[in-house]
Amino acid sequence: MILPANASDAQVGVVALLCLVTVLSLLADAYTTMIGLEHGMVEGNPIMKWLFKKVGLSFATFLSSAVVLFIGGFLSNFGLEYSDAYFGIVAAGEGIRALLNYRKLKALKISLK
Repeated sequence: MILPANASDAQVGVVALLCLVTVLSLLADAYTTMIGLEHGMVEGNPIMKWLFKKVGLSFATFLSSAVVLFIGGFLSNFGLEYSDAYFGIVAAGEGIRALLNYRKLKALKISLK
């Protein structure tokens, strides 16, 4: 990620924090998806379903996370506010997806262990 020369420490900190939250939400979604798949549930996203079959869940998670971080880094070239918005949207979406997965697992009395 190439940061603008006039970026303040606070702006860089916000982008770094949003990157971290995004990665954590991606991992939470991947983990709850893995537990669900182990108990007979199916992946709802056809692209990820195909990718799981081709490279497995772990590498698919790595690839999708790398793409998300690359896009956020690319957007920072146009201004940190674009990266902030992008990472915020992705973190919220993945966080909600992980929460919904968790609620489905809990309703079926499936443990996260």
